[in-house]
Amino acid sequence: MSDENASTPIRQVLRCAELLREGWHGKLSLTRRLGVSARTIKRYLAALEGEVEGFEIREIDERGTREYRIRAVRVVDRRTGSPYEVLALVMAERFFRAFDPGGVADLLDQMIFELTGDDDDGGELVDRSLRSLGRRFVLARTPQPMSGDVRLVFDQLLRAVVEQQVVDLEYEGRKGGRRDYVLRPYTLLLGESELAVIGAVSEPGPTASAHRGEPIRTFALHRIRGLKLRSQRFAMPNLGQWDPEAMFSASWGLYVGAPDRVRVAVHPAFGELARRRQWHPSQVVGRPAGDGWIPVTFDVFTGGEFRTWLLGWGPWIRVEQPSALADWVEAIRSMAPGAGAPDDDEVFRIV
Repeated sequence: MSDENASTPIRQVLRCAELLREGWHGKLSLTRRLGVSARTIKRYLAALEGEVEGFEIREIDERGTREYRIRAVRVVDRRTGSPYEVLALVMAERFFRAFDPGGVADLLDQMIFELTGDDDDGGELVDRSLRSLGRRFVLARTPQPMSGDVRLVFDQLLRAVVEQQVVDLEYEGRKGGRRDYVLRPYTLLLGESELAVIGAVSEPGPTASAHRGEPIRTFALHRIRGLKLRSQRFAMPNLGQWDPEAMFSASWGLYVGAPDRVRVAVHPAFGELARRRQWHPSQVVGRPAGDGWIPVTFDVFTGGEFRTWLLGWGPWIRVEQPSALADWVEAIRSMAPGAGAPDDDEVFRIV
């Protein structure tokens, strides 16, 4: 029986509100979860928008498709927040603004506004105060900002990772060509200047649980050309099956492979830097040798970003072990600019 002409039942509206407090939902998702028509969902949303504080709307694609949520409202007494709370929020807002992950900076900015007040005659004073604080905490090297398409993908994947939703994605490979995947997104990865997601690429079984031997792939967010969240959920593998921290423990970044024991020696002029800087968790700095050069050892995958790091030292680092890596560094240093072509291991790539 259709409910098109029925009055709005409070129990259904409350169920709708509960779903929106869990996270972002579109009208189609709400119709499926509540078992009512799109027209009825529109009536529920109108009722919530007029009555519930924290009701928010956002567009998710160029067609104007919208999603809705009810965010938790932060209740504070304006102008009574401690200076330390305001300072902490300003610092966090500044750092998140540089990275811009899906509107977090805007939320923090709103929280600062709630603490500092909204009187018209005090607005300019508040702005000057925030600008003054902003000058005291500066990122000397701003993280790689998200482009609009990556930000949209990030927003959707973040929801899929948190809510353990299966996704269908269209992916453009490094060497061209597009391919469709069914992905269970286990983990989001942050490299030096790149975001990626890693998980199982196969249809989940009836129990939605993970199994050993399933194919695992890593996808750079900037190469994802299409993404759709399913209502279908998956179960995360247990720690014995999936331990991403252990998986990436030997990597220098997002480029993963079997580790080697690497021993280098750093010019004596960089002694303080070598003692204070932790480039990798496996790093061990030894006592200077007879010539003053400082030995440093790593257990690390020697492709990708690690090779870029070595070359960045120029002549002020010696690779002593393994011999193949030492030979590669010497060969690269002796090449004229533009001579030859890089091997795959010399190019940062994810897939």
